[in-house]
Amino acid sequence: MLDSPPPADETLGVERIRNGWRLAKASWKVLSQDRELVAIPIIAGIAALVVFGVVALPGVALLGGDDDAVSWAAWIVLAVAALLATWVTAIGQAAVVSGAGQRMDGADPSLGSAFAGARSRTGRLFEWAVLATVVAIVLDVVRDRLGLFGNIISSLGNMAFSVLSFLALPVIVFEDVGAIDGFKRSSQLLRGTWGEQLTFTFGLGLIGFLVALPGVAVAIGAGATGIVALQVIGIALGVAWVVAVMAVTSALSAVFKTALYRYASQEPVDVAFDTADLSGAFRRKGAR
Repeated sequence: MLDSPPPADETLGVERIRNGWRLAKASWKVLSQDRELVAIPIIAGIAALVVFGVVALPGVALLGGDDDAVSWAAWIVLAVAALLATWVTAIGQAAVVSGAGQRMDGADPSLGSAFAGARSRTGRLFEWAVLATVVAIVLDVVRDRLGLFGNIISSLGNMAFSVLSFLALPVIVFEDVGAIDGFKRSSQLLRGTWGEQLTFTFGLGLIGFLVALPGVAVAIGAGATGIVALQVIGIALGVAWVVAVMAVTSALSAVFKTALYRYASQEPVDVAFDTADLSGAFRRKGAR
């Protein structure tokens, strides 16, 4: 007896996974031409942590107060710290997007040219940081106030915002528009493509997690030795490895967003990307 063919939804799901893997490999091929761009997420991440820590310290100190006004002041300070950290992170992502765009235009980007592209959009990126921070705060409030129902709404809201804003940074960088217009433009390009975007994001996250495991294992193993010197060295190496993996996955995501945006805008895309794979990322719901 012949086996029945797999359901259409199952076939589409497998193809999405394969498509996501091919796109991740293509993103790496582009990134490998300008590996110095990997340093940008590291620089931006460290800068964001420093900014958050410096600004948030007064807020943390105020949290112990009993007065309502003091508590409100503390949360405002922490919100400002989160906003500035988000801004710095967005500038870093925008720099990688700018560098990837330069490569796809046939140029040879450097750290300076990549940051120059982002620096020209710092005001727009601040608007984006405000929007992203406000959305995060509102969803956190919903989650805290509405219990289980709030958790569901918050999770769905975070997912929807992440998917619909997937191309917001490339739009802001290349079209010089504000946060709201960037979000609208991104959502117009990606409406109905939840499966493809989530597959790529999940696949890249899974790859990053698996690659980071050796670093985690080294840190845990060193910590279990009981020898201070080995613990310090092992934990330092493990943390450095995990940070490097996070930087690479962040850069890969920015490269993919750049390629996807340029394809949607009918601009040249690096030859590493198969146009059939990119067109699959715009497959509408119900398409087979």
